[in-house]
Amino acid sequence: MVLELTDKNYTKIIEETETAIFIDFFSPSCGPCQTLMTYMDKINDYGIENNVLVLKCDVSKNPKIAAKYQIQSVPFTCIVNQNKEIKYPDSGLKDIAYYISLISKFNPNKKSFFQKLFNL
Repeated sequence: MVLELTDKNYTKIIEETETAIFIDFFSPSCGPCQTLMTYMDKINDYGIENNVLVLKCDVSKNPKIAAKYQIQSVPFTCIVNQNKEIKYPDSGLKDIAYYISLISKFNPNKKSFFQKLFNL
């Protein structure tokens, strides 16, 4: 189950989480957002495997967060890295492989080609 990011729990979740965070900003009335919602369980499972927290945020119910991230259209996704920097902000629906590839970039245990080659 994907956790919901709200105006009330924003500070606790974002500031206290030490891993990267994938956020899907959506609106219940948005067709592409509903399609992305069908991907979220798989994205969340992949996030768990890669130590990345996956969240969803309904912008119609959370105007403070929407304003903070300057959301102008949905779906809008981004990664908040360990340094609390926003990475890969993007609007519009993509295929699931795109979202999975974003998460894999932030796996702290992921080894580079050379690390694997030399067993480092």
